[in-house]
Amino acid sequence: MSKEVFLPVEFKLPNHTNELSKAEELIGKLKKRFEVMQVQKSINDCTHTELYEEIVRCLWYVAKLSEAPFAIEDQLEALYTLHYKHAPALGKQLWLRHYDEIHHPYSILKNRCFRLLELLDEEYQNVHGKVPPNFNP
Repeated sequence: MSKEVFLPVEFKLPNHTNELSKAEELIGKLKKRFEVMQVQKSINDCTHTELYEEIVRCLWYVAKLSEAPFAIEDQLEALYTLHYKHAPALGKQLWLRHYDEIHHPYSILKNRCFRLLELLDEEYQNVHGKVPPNFNP
């Protein structure tokens, strides 16, 4: 599969490479803590809540980093709409792919956090046979 060529744009988005690497490292550490808890079947209300809150803080951090790409959505769409006014469907398709590519590094990490939250809740339910403390009836 070849790399797509998108319209050249200069939005001066911040380079979050270092911050995303740190977040990825933190997610790895949180996942290891979860795996140890899972093997030892040591999950309880306190450990669940503590790990849950740490994962949510990491998720919030990555989400805050991704605010800059969200801010350019309308501008990017307008550029593709104008450039591809002869082929609006193609313009929309390319705009969405370009926008997705910009968000990709953030989305990967946010999805890892969401998946870890799901696994944490599932583990609590498997061990205790009830919903975890973060569930609100």
